[in-house]
Amino acid sequence: MPILALSRISRWLNRKYRLLVEIVVLLVLTPIVSFLLFYSGGGLFLPIVQSLIIIYFFIPEVYRNNLWRASGLVLFWSIIMVVSVSSIFAFHGCDLVLIHNVVNGWNYSHEMFIWLVTGKGAEGDISLFLIPKIKELIVFILVSFLTAGMAGLFMGAILLNYMNTYYGLLIWASNYSPITILMGWPIYAIIRVIGYVFLGTVLARTMIVLIQNRGLRGLNDKQYKTMLVIALILIILDFILKATIANAVYQPILKQQLDSARLAKCQCVLGITCYSY
Repeated sequence: MPILALSRISRWLNRKYRLLVEIVVLLVLTPIVSFLLFYSGGGLFLPIVQSLIIIYFFIPEVYRNNLWRASGLVLFWSIIMVVSVSSIFAFHGCDLVLIHNVVNGWNYSHEMFIWLVTGKGAEGDISLFLIPKIKELIVFILVSFLTAGMAGLFMGAILLNYMNTYYGLLIWASNYSPITILMGWPIYAIIRVIGYVFLGTVLARTMIVLIQNRGLRGLNDKQYKTMLVIALILIILDFILKATIANAVYQPILKQQLDSARLAKCQCVLGITCYSY
């Protein structure tokens, strides 16, 4: 009995230590890499290196069938990405050079600021966002499956970078309004990220099991099925909420928080309208 107890304690300490190392490395390395590469010009190299950091820990955890831990690490990495990238723009404001350092940063922010002011655009119009989102989901499923989740994480890094560019600009344009800080990342977008992370983890596990020649029997466990069902529910919920509350709730509230002078500068930098300020 004492030997069995010591064995269990040893395994528990090993798991705790590994998780602690993973958390510390992500917490330290992700913002350092993000800042260094961002201020060095950004571009595609930025999301490539950012995604490699999480891939290093994600793949072994999926291989060990620790699906919840793998997903948790990705979500933790996502939170660090939010803080790291958005803080740059919340500090510098609407700087055209810095915005162009982010892949799709200018285009996405341009679209979102038009939506903020006018309520028009794909953000809350299902007739405009449904087909592009379905195509995006199909691409994500294919590349995540074929690369055991690695390309999906790269896509996620690109998406997080340009969404956080807009989020940081929004915080600056609202003059650091607490409401904007809390609502700038809408609930449906948060749900979408969690759903995609769970789905990517399931797809990564599927490919790894197939590579191991274990067949579909290797996927017949409760956590795999539960995560897949939750992922699908969250992705569907994202579509529903985006279509119903983006324009009805988020757009009018966020618009009220905008500082007119700062908004004018962002509109000018983003090529929307340009007034003297």
